[in-house]
Amino acid sequence: MSLPFYHIYTPKSSSYEDLEDILNKEMNLRHPVVISLKNLEFDVQREFIGLIENYFSSENLDYNFPYPLYILTDHESSISNISLIKDTNELPIFYKRKEGKMNVKESHLISKNKLLQQEIYNTDAHKGHQGLKEFGKMHAMIHELEIERLILKDLMKKVLKAKNG
Repeated sequence: MSLPFYHIYTPKSSSYEDLEDILNKEMNLRHPVVISLKNLEFDVQREFIGLIENYFSSENLDYNFPYPLYILTDHESSISNISLIKDTNELPIFYKRKEGKMNVKESHLISKNKLLQQEIYNTDAHKGHQGLKEFGKMHAMIHELEIERLILKDLMKKVLKAKNG
């Protein structure tokens, strides 16, 4: 069992076969993945980003679950829903490899992680995103209602203060 550290894949050339060798259904099931497109031309990077997005949507997979997918590219992050980064220093440090031996607590967490990895498979991405959007909408409504409650509470204090004072 491997720890969930970043695995970096780099297509050797701009041929689509190299990208097909990298993409598979279990790609991000065991570890976070970084696909480095820096060695490709700017236009080819854009095509590969589109192909990667199409692969995940056609296979109904989620590029954020159970581990995230990052694409190392020269493009801006606004062109894709996948996390695009310009440098490996932008990667979250949570999955970076740590030097030294593991302590007992970390060893215990690794054994738990192994059990969880055996149970997790990539689920229906569309259903997961819909559930997440609904959850977000409910919490946005709660937030708006709380703001309204605080405004009304403040108005009530002012009215009572004016009435009594």
